Amino acid sequence: MKRKTQHSTITVGIPTCYGGQSLVETVRSIRKAKNGNTVRIMIIADRTPITPVVADALIKLRTELTWNPVEGSQTKKVKQMIGKTTSDIYISTQDDITFDENTINEILNAFENDTSLTMAGIRIFPLPPETYFEAAMGSMVRIVDTIAQLWNDTHNHLASSGRCLAFRTTHLKRFRIPENVVNSDMFYYLENKRLDGTFRQLAKALVYIRCPQKLKDQIAPSSRYLYSKKEMQKHFSQKLDTEYRIPILLLLWAFTKELVCHPLAIVYYLFIRIYTLVVRQSKGVVSNPVWKVELSTKNSGSTS
Repeated sequence: MKRKTQHSTITVGIPTCYGGQSLVETVRSIRKAKNGNTVRIMIIADRTPITPVVADALIKLRTELTWNPVEGSQTKKVKQMIGKTTSDIYISTQDDITFDENTINEILNAFENDTSLTMAGIRIFPLPPETYFEAAMGSMVRIVDTIAQLWNDTHNHLASSGRCLAFRTTHLKRFRIPENVVNSDMFYYLENKRLDGTFRQLAKALVYIRCPQKLKDQIAPSSRYLYSKKEMQKHFSQKLDTEYRIPILLLLWAFTKELVCHPLAIVYYLFIRIYTLVVRQSKGVVSNPVWKVELSTKNSGSTS
């Protein structure tokens, strides 16, 4: 009798301080994904109480929901979930993500086919925009994706988006994860390298996001990235200049590609980018690991 293939187990962890309907839609997209029904889903929430309606929906979707009475950073909640994880693969995502139906399988196959892989980036794409501002921010997301795909065979920090990352759990449990880190996705990428792990972005593993629809919701994320290298230098001894130095030719190619395909959106984005550089938040403000939620990204949507 032929033995059945034993597949790796998967846990998806979602830290949240908002916990609205977008969280339900994220979980629903995971359950609808191929192999999504076999996934363990953990949610740790604080700050904004989960309403009975949302809690009931999450229970029906077979999630493990934990409420932290004391508010903490995103990395604090992630550390809690890692501590509870016994699965082979851990996927860290957020409460406003829509999973493509093939993403779970793509992650599973990547780790099973490459036993040396310890961390994988998932490609991020914008949902169809509802406002002109959101269309402009979609240009930024596509430019980042284009560069991430071409830079150093996807071995770069732009391919490591905190929106969705996958890890081999045994390797992840070796990570130092400070609870006060702000640019956590960059930290995970560098920590994986420090521990001699391997990384690549999975070309066919996709998730979709609702881009910011209001200018005020973009200022904080933009400011946090501006201080990223200074923050990371506190945790890593090696010089990080090459990690952050995007090849100029790739940047020009990505910009040109976007200009041809979405000319109005990219021009609008350039004005937004200049504005956010001028009115950036101070280092003291963005260094707080517990930040205000950008509510315009929490509007649930679909890829259709």
